[in-house]
Amino acid sequence: MSETIPDLESVRASLLEARLFQRLWAFDPRWVGSIPLDIHGPDADVDIACTAGEFLDAFKDHLEAELAEFGAVVTENTHAGEPSIIARLELDGLPVEIFGRARPVETHESYVHWLAEDRILRLAEDRLRTDIRSLKLSGLKTEPAFAKALGLGGDPYVEVLKLASPSDDALRQMIEMAGYALNADV
Repeated sequence: MSETIPDLESVRASLLEARLFQRLWAFDPRWVGSIPLDIHGPDADVDIACTAGEFLDAFKDHLEAELAEFGAVVTENTHAGEPSIIARLELDGLPVEIFGRARPVETHESYVHWLAEDRILRLAEDRLRTDIRSLKLSGLKTEPAFAKALGLGGDPYVEVLKLASPSDDALRQMIEMAGYALNADV
């Protein structure tokens, strides 16, 4: 594990230089995970969610052809009982994971989690971002870190998923109850 936390702009530059999103454009790629939220630590990886469509084999073939120059390993997987394809590679020493399912990205749990987390971070003071980073550095994954910081009970993955639908006012109330000042600029 590297001790250096990857800089958001240098990660973005690596993705652009590799033309990763152009290579994946037909599959509606979305950069999700902790790096674009700026809550990542030194062991962060780049996560890109895609809509593979009904032909997972074609998505797998596309990834193998487009990412061969990066030494990508493309495998079939089952996530939450659903078939998926995952490509793992490295760009400038940073691990990258590209995953696709048959259904649209907007319905992937990872994307919905990411949207909820992004909204919460935009509505809360920066101290929440700092606290999430600290919790992640102590060993928690992203969703459990949000759940702990916000005082959510139950399964953190389910609870963060639920936070995608409330209004901004409802989220502001929850954030305030968790002890974080509100960001009035949003």
